[in-house]
Amino acid sequence: MIGLSNYAGVMEGVMNSAEEQQASSPLTNSWSNKQESSENPKSNGVGGFVLVHAGAGYHSESKAKEYKHVCKRACQRAVAQLKAGALAVEAVAAALVELEDSPFTNAGMGSNLNLSGEIECDASIMDGKSLHYGAVGAISGIKNPVLVANRLLNEAQKGKLSAGRIPPCFLVGRGAHDWAVSHGIPSCPSEKMATKFSLSAYKRNKRKMELAETMETGQTKKRRQSSENGNSSGCLDTVGAVVVDLEGNVAAAVSSGGLAMKHSGRVGQAAHYGCGCWAENACNMNTYSTAVSTSGIRLCTLHK
Repeated sequence: MIGLSNYAGVMEGVMNSAEEQQASSPLTNSWSNKQESSENPKSNGVGGFVLVHAGAGYHSESKAKEYKHVCKRACQRAVAQLKAGALAVEAVAAALVELEDSPFTNAGMGSNLNLSGEIECDASIMDGKSLHYGAVGAISGIKNPVLVANRLLNEAQKGKLSAGRIPPCFLVGRGAHDWAVSHGIPSCPSEKMATKFSLSAYKRNKRKMELAETMETGQTKKRRQSSENGNSSGCLDTVGAVVVDLEGNVAAAVSSGGLAMKHSGRVGQAAHYGCGCWAENACNMNTYSTAVSTSGIRLCTLHK
């Protein structure tokens, strides 16, 4: 497992016990291992495991408590799923829903706004047992993009469609939205997904862009490019999680609102196969199970 600075995360073992630990920085590798007791008949087998992160990039120190709380809630939601007998892929989706519902993360509710002042999200999920994958890119009007990605994964596992058609595993834009609604996932107007923080950040970034575009000197252009490359003023995080269920299966998922002021229709790495997340159970050719969740400029991995 790898965790780097400016990274908010929480880790919990379902059946393993360890002393509770706190890192010195409120946003650097914040782990919480909690002792759990269980009478589950599988208790002599593999212990479940959940790790979530709220992303890399800029995190306000004033919101450190909120980041920790949402990570802990996401862990607890996934742990509850595992205790109820859910597989890793369902538990990891449950953790991501909690992260997407938080107004403090750049995923789902409160995501960064694009150039048009709209929210477009990316998400992907992978099941290490079947190696099936589902993803959406630049999707608008859906509060929990990971649910669409997970539904795509589940539908793909059912096999071919009528007339031998191959089911989709990756949809983008309006097509992704319409597919989600047709499969029972409710829509949510983009304006209801914006928060005071994301709207104020959009207005601030728009003013900066307008000011920069009025300046035509090469020196100003050079400063602007340097500032864009740094991306230190915005929330760039991709949230994610990795899970091991009680049977030893692994799964991983990520979700992101993408870069602030991005072009409409841009699809980030969170949605791309092998870029946002990866999960693969151990097999004859592979001694270790692997689950990976990237976070824009950081990653966390689990080798079991």
